[in-house]
Amino acid sequence: MQSKSRTTISLEPEIMDMIKQIAINKGTTQTKIINDYLKQCIEKEPEKNKVKINIIMDGDPNIDISDFIGSIKTDRPFNAVKLQNQVRKGE
Repeated sequence: MQSKSRTTISLEPEIMDMIKQIAINKGTTQTKIINDYLKQCIEKEPEKNKVKINIIMDGDPNIDISDFIGSIKTDRPFNAVKLQNQVRKGE
């Protein structure tokens, strides 16, 4: 059995209403509908957006960028999302 992750998301009421109706019509759960739709969208996403960023440090290719979350200290604020997108684009 595959482990599940729980999260909280905010959906527009109209979207939630449609998900509920689709689940009822298909005789399944809202969770299954959401998971199925997200999987379909992820499959259509360009590969460059799905690549996990790895940092090679001291010759260890198994170190992942997520290991460094919260470990950078700066004197001034910065937009991490903007910087990450620039890195992904090679800017």
